[in-house]
Amino acid sequence: MKTLTVALAVALLVSSLRAQLLPVDDAWVNRTLQSMTLDEKIGQLFVPAHTDIQKTEGWIRSYGIGGLWFARTEAKKIAAELNRLQEASKYPLLVTVDFEKGAGTYIDGATDLPINMALGASRDPKLVASAARLTAREARAIGVHLNYAPVLDVNNNADNPVINTRSFGEDPRLVAALGVAAVKGYQESGLLATGKHFPGHGNTATDTHAKLGVVTSSPKEFESMELYPYKEVLKKGMPSSIMSAHLWIQAVDADTLPATLSTNAMTKLLRDRLKFDGLVFTDAMAMGGITTRYPFDVATVKAIQAGCDIILFPGNLEKGIQAIRRAVSNGQITEKRIDESVRRILKAKTRVGIHKQKFVDVERISVLVGTEENYREAKRIAAQCVTLAKNDGKIIPLNPAQKVLVLTMSNKEGNSMMSRGLVTFPDEVKKLSGNVTELRLSDSLRSDEVAGGPQAA
Repeated sequence: MKTLTVALAVALLVSSLRAQLLPVDDAWVNRTLQSMTLDEKIGQLFVPAHTDIQKTEGWIRSYGIGGLWFARTEAKKIAAELNRLQEASKYPLLVTVDFEKGAGTYIDGATDLPINMALGASRDPKLVASAARLTAREARAIGVHLNYAPVLDVNNNADNPVINTRSFGEDPRLVAALGVAAVKGYQESGLLATGKHFPGHGNTATDTHAKLGVVTSSPKEFESMELYPYKEVLKKGMPSSIMSAHLWIQAVDADTLPATLSTNAMTKLLRDRLKFDGLVFTDAMAMGGITTRYPFDVATVKAIQAGCDIILFPGNLEKGIQAIRRAVSNGQITEKRIDESVRRILKAKTRVGIHKQKFVDVERISVLVGTEENYREAKRIAAQCVTLAKNDGKIIPLNPAQKVLVLTMSNKEGNSMMSRGLVTFPDEVKKLSGNVTELRLSDSLRSDEVAGGPQAA
């Protein structure tokens, strides 16, 4: 505890509001890499989900994990836990999150922001950059270093069950422009950004959390649609990292193979052709897009062989680490290949300065996260996103004397990936009129509920 107290005192001199990413500290990277054992290097390749502090501390002691991800929690609680976990770790932990719509996505008391489709409706890169900067400030204040955002997938398939509103839109040029703005907003405010899900998760009707998706676009269509935002963002924004997709991209691979495990996708396309030398994360390896087709240990080795650096959400951490160790010992993967990934991981850690200061000041969180100023900024951003699709019947503005039916179409309410309060519009309409009926349409709706719709109107 004495060491932690002293380090926190030093943190007051090293502001937690670091304005931008730092230059890579090559000297520290080289020195650290040379000092690591093979087992320590292998541990750096894994980023599991933190749900229980004793369990995560055990992973740190036993395997020396490279980082972690966390979900729904409270700001001061998670910041204190992250300080404790950083204290337990020999090497600084890279803390990662999915703050696609602000830190409020997963942090109680933090600021919620509009989802990407709403930001896309604004068609305003400056607004997107403002949202990203706000997210970055709150994320860094609680000890987060890397965000799995922005989503760079084009929403070009209306039946897509998992991307849809998480995309900026159906126009690849708009997605690219707003993606560049988001990356710059995050990274200019000190938060590492991740473009996902490479090489494009829009044109599929499959939820890859359940099974392997397929993108059947022709090579020409793939280049002009799915790949376009990635090409532009890598050229103009350069995110620190990319996340793979558990999709078979037929324009890339002739045989059935998830992009995550594809050398054609992750090395020949991303590394060689697009010249990306940052971090490459797999999407969660516990997802059905992988587990329904491959044993976890086999998939883990294939992902590293394909060109991925970090195994996200390993289904079985011990089994994954053992699989990489065996692959090195039997020559499937060289230690030089492991070193390439670990070097990228260490470089990323120096860009957020955690090789010098890995703790945050928990007591300052209340003046940095979920503040009135941040709320006003979020409200300004949200107001600019509101889009009136049409008003042929002159329904807007609402007449309080008339009956109003609010028809909501959503399958995502309550989904932890999309956080709380996804569907708030009906409640807001009720504030304007006392004669409002709400009907929500979703795949889970019963036939009698659907039949009741016309009567509700």
